[in-house]
Amino acid sequence: MALRDWLEPAPPLEAGEAEPPLTRKLLWFGGLMLAGVCVVAGSAYVLRTLLFL
Repeated sequence: MALRDWLEPAPPLEAGEAEPPLTRKLLWFGGLMLAGVCVVAGSAYVLRTLLFL
């Protein structure tokens, strides 16, 4: 399985379809968490910089 397959978002499950692997779910959770932390940290850094202008 290629790395790209692990990064593709999982479509909604159809009736009787098995759930996607736990590792795929955890990778998405970790990626979204990291992106959120980066956005908040970047915003805080920019706002703090604006205070000292």
